[in-house]
Amino acid sequence: MTPTARQRINAAMRGDILDRPPFAVWRHFYGEEQPGRQLDLAKRLVSFVRQHDLDLLKYNPRAQYHAEPWGTMYRYDGDTHPTLERAAVADSSGWRDIHPFQPAGGVFDEMLDGLAFARAALPDVPLAMTIFTPLAICERLAGKERLLADIHARPTDVLGALDAVAWTFAGFARECVAAGADGIFLATTVWAQRDVLRDDEYDRFGRPFDLQVLEAVSGAPFNVLHVCGAQARVLELASYPVSAVSWNAHAYGNPSPAEFLAAVNDRVGIGGLSDEAFTSSDDAHLRAETEWLASQAPRRWVVAGGCTIPTTSRPANIDRARALISEPAGSWTR
Repeated sequence: MTPTARQRINAAMRGDILDRPPFAVWRHFYGEEQPGRQLDLAKRLVSFVRQHDLDLLKYNPRAQYHAEPWGTMYRYDGDTHPTLERAAVADSSGWRDIHPFQPAGGVFDEMLDGLAFARAALPDVPLAMTIFTPLAICERLAGKERLLADIHARPTDVLGALDAVAWTFAGFARECVAAGADGIFLATTVWAQRDVLRDDEYDRFGRPFDLQVLEAVSGAPFNVLHVCGAQARVLELASYPVSAVSWNAHAYGNPSPAEFLAAVNDRVGIGGLSDEAFTSSDDAHLRAETEWLASQAPRRWVVAGGCTIPTTSRPANIDRARALISEPAGSWTR
């Protein structure tokens, strides 16, 4: 009997491989990510998982949902990336207006409705709900430059806002798990990159609030940390209470899969394939990457992109990647 997606993910967490390693990719569908179209988005995500026989649904809503409860506003123009119209924090005094919310109504219910639909449609596929870290959410409240400036100029006000955001999204994370998610996919965006904050700054403005969100769902079976970008604190944050860590293994200053697995013996790695693997018409490029990954991470691995794959990704490449990791002669099954 062919293993289910859930069985493959569970096997990866044990360090086993069944018929092949788990495989997952995720991308944006901007046309369906607009407010009020939560069921359209859920149906599109479910269809994408089924089309490519994926082993994990990283529920990928519009990133903008994180900031909408506090009043950040966007203009949505069809199938393109939305445009910022108004930031919730218009000046440095605005941090004091960021208060905690009960995660109910509005955008929270919109997200939960879509998630519940996907859960019912794919009961045997692990599902992780995308939630940004509190620092990443505060960027969407004020902009990167203002947040960076106020971390230094008004640290107490920023810390108060971070606490409010963390409290709100800790509650939302619990609601996601109650609605059927296997866990959350906590994404740092740029904020865990070494060229953005110093170690002591991340320890003050990042780590405590990340942990506040993760600890709210510590009993969930499959929480994932995604450490975005180059020069990312992948190994430094791998001790977070998660089952898996996702990152771009091809980005400058990041650990290879083999380096990660040698340093971290109780987490699954997710990633290993570059954006080019999904956009290139050169099959040799994709084959070379899958062979490299098999040599790097024969166990405790979910084959995936290093982040959200480009909207220009070729469906044939997604299917080809899955086929390559299934080849009986490959290193994955030896």
